[in-house]
Amino acid sequence: MREDPFATIVEEGQDTAVLHRESTFPKIRANEQGEAELVFEQQLRYQRLKPLGMGAIGEVDLVQDNDIRRAVARKKIRKDKKKDLQVMRFIEEVQIVGQLEHPNIVPIHDVGVDEEGDYFFTMKYVEGETLKQIIQKLKDGDPAAHLTYTFERRTQIFLEILRGVAFAHRAGYIHRDLKPDNIMIGQYGEVMVMDWGSAKKIRKTSSTSEHDAQFLKNAAQTFAHTSNCSGDWEDRVFRTQKGALVGTPAYMSPEQAYGLNDELDERSDVYSLCVVFFEFLNLQHYLTNKRTIEELFNGIVSEPAVDSESLSHPHQGPVPRELCFFLREGLQKSRERRFRSVDEMIVILQATTEGRICIHCPSTFFKRAAQELGRYLDNHRVLGVVWIGIALSLMLAGVLQSGFWIWALLT
Repeated sequence: MREDPFATIVEEGQDTAVLHRESTFPKIRANEQGEAELVFEQQLRYQRLKPLGMGAIGEVDLVQDNDIRRAVARKKIRKDKKKDLQVMRFIEEVQIVGQLEHPNIVPIHDVGVDEEGDYFFTMKYVEGETLKQIIQKLKDGDPAAHLTYTFERRTQIFLEILRGVAFAHRAGYIHRDLKPDNIMIGQYGEVMVMDWGSAKKIRKTSSTSEHDAQFLKNAAQTFAHTSNCSGDWEDRVFRTQKGALVGTPAYMSPEQAYGLNDELDERSDVYSLCVVFFEFLNLQHYLTNKRTIEELFNGIVSEPAVDSESLSHPHQGPVPRELCFFLREGLQKSRERRFRSVDEMIVILQATTEGRICIHCPSTFFKRAAQELGRYLDNHRVLGVVWIGIALSLMLAGVLQSGFWIWALLT
């Protein structure tokens, strides 16, 4: 039975054989005379320290690298998932991440087989918090979290996420499992997109509008089949699933929820990214009010996303309106109406952080005007002050004149 639409989906296969790997790197030690010498010994390279997490097919531990003397994260296939297809997917993850050398994508250090015969790869250990943990702190009203993660800081973090995903897209891969659990914020502010086990090569897509109502019905049945209706709802809908669908249902795009895995393109990740950003800004998932699998599926594929302007949270002020409009465009059900690419999202969001806000309403107009006025004053300090003085003088004169005529009429 499948579990959890807020969880990643993969297929299953058959058992496979493994090889054993040991460390033979020499050590440097002092002899009885106090002189340095090389010591050759057979020793396991990686010593397990503690578990870090578990996914649909893999588990991650913190291990000590005895050759380089540093702590790294080691991911390996779970013992109950050691099938040929899972091993192939695991190898694909290694090869994909190995090609994605970018500051916002966790780098791979080594691959091998451990003492128990399990395939593994090691990667940089990012000491910090997941985006999910940060969102929870903000939900709980943690004063330090709110002081650190202002709307401006959240936007900057999201821009870093976008840059990592955009790099992967340019390399020809989509992630397919973007969610707060798969994003790490390091103790030095580094932002890392993790878990590329569901990534795939991009192929040409066709419009979902070609699929009729019968297909929609079949897709809904497939979607429901991937989730166990028993157990905790939050756990079921936010964990990665395995099966016909690949990804985490609660963060899927409509076309991904349809199961159109061979037709997905960058715009599917665009939708998932905006779901993550919505939750980061509003401190609630955009489908929080859904209580059944059918409601969740219908919310993903057909219902317009709730507008951030209509939401409030007791521990923070309203989301800036320009970001509300940004989310509105990114969460369009039709791929053709969303942002065309993550690069476009970066351009728009970067401009927004610099004050070059897209004008959608009177509020965004005045915010843009205020920023432009500030820039004008920076570039034309004397002339700008003169123009402001003239404008204020004219306004004062208008007020005085109006007051005079009112006084004249009353007397």
